[in-house]
Amino acid sequence: MNYDLVIVGAGPGGTSTAISALKAGGKVMILDRKTNVGVPVQCGEAIGKTGPSLAEIDVPKRAVLNPIRGFKIFSPNLTPVVYAKSEAEGYIVDRRVFDKELLARACDLGADVMVGANVVDLIYEDGKVSGVVARCFGEKVEVRGEVVVGADGVNSTVARISGLRKFIKPRDLDTSAQFEMVGVNIEDVDLMEFYLGRNVAPRGYVWVFPKSENRANVGIGIGAGMGEKTAYGYLMDFIKNNPRGKELCKDAKPIEFRVGAIPLGGPNAKNVADGLMLVGDAAGQVHPITGGGIGYAMVCGSIAGKVAVECIENGDVSEKSLSKYESLWREKYGHEFSQMLALRNLLEETDDEVLDDLAKILTGENVVELTAGKKIGVVLRAAAKGNVKLIKLLNELRKLQLIQ
Repeated sequence: MNYDLVIVGAGPGGTSTAISALKAGGKVMILDRKTNVGVPVQCGEAIGKTGPSLAEIDVPKRAVLNPIRGFKIFSPNLTPVVYAKSEAEGYIVDRRVFDKELLARACDLGADVMVGANVVDLIYEDGKVSGVVARCFGEKVEVRGEVVVGADGVNSTVARISGLRKFIKPRDLDTSAQFEMVGVNIEDVDLMEFYLGRNVAPRGYVWVFPKSENRANVGIGIGAGMGEKTAYGYLMDFIKNNPRGKELCKDAKPIEFRVGAIPLGGPNAKNVADGLMLVGDAAGQVHPITGGGIGYAMVCGSIAGKVAVECIENGDVSEKSLSKYESLWREKYGHEFSQMLALRNLLEETDDEVLDDLAKILTGENVVELTAGKKIGVVLRAAAKGNVKLIKLLNELRKLQLIQ
């Protein structure tokens, strides 16, 4: 079997790459190791303000469960920072439907698909990647293409075999645990909630993402190997012992439990090679603070598909030629990711007391600007009022050019 693009992974990054390539006239094969695309769900299912705007990504309407118009962030002592707009700026989606709808779009445009196809090796010809070897329902299958795209997630086989990313350092990985619950005492159905604190979620946060008036994803992400408990242990502690958690979940019952891993170390140093591209989690295209990756994967995938077909038509799929993809997506998000990785490292060393004080100063708009790598348009030094630790943090933010 011969194609223009062989895409490994049928998540949002892979299918967005396929859709873009197909619209540009490419012939595409998509392989996914799962027999049921979109299952199991391994994320919070939120597409929010952080990252690409809703105008940049075409969210399948059938997958939307709940429009979101903002958030509440609670500091360790439960001081809230609220951001709320009059109209929706994000969605809680059903990833099972979301992923399948995107895959169906690709199929409607002419993509071929193999599910249950576990890629085990890459095919090289004259030093260039020219296809993949997969095991599909017990059969060995070889699929060849001008360009192979690795969109196979955080533990990407394509990235590992190609050498573009051998492994992820533990400090650059968060582990997550999540309940989908009914009977949750949700205050504002159109606002997401986040909870911070070293004893709440070391180098991470607890989230409550409303799916309806009394149904929500209640989950947590923590730094791998950080803290004294597992992600599940910290999540249960929040549900049972945190004042807000107890109130939210006192009548709640779990209907599903999920675990996952989130790469937060920023993009790979390189995401292209001769005949090869990486997209989404495989490329490290994930916000280093929020862990959001769906929107980034979709936009970067769209860029990758278009560039790949252009290079194929020009008869040059060398690393140099495919590097146009690297240039375009890094021009769009590279600075933001770099700034947020530096901010993540800074916040990792920040005391809970400083986060509490910061929550008294920042507005919701400030938080949105910060997590987008933009300068906060307010002078914060006067608000520190002699707090040495807070002044030190603000000075570090100035060094990162995140405040004026």
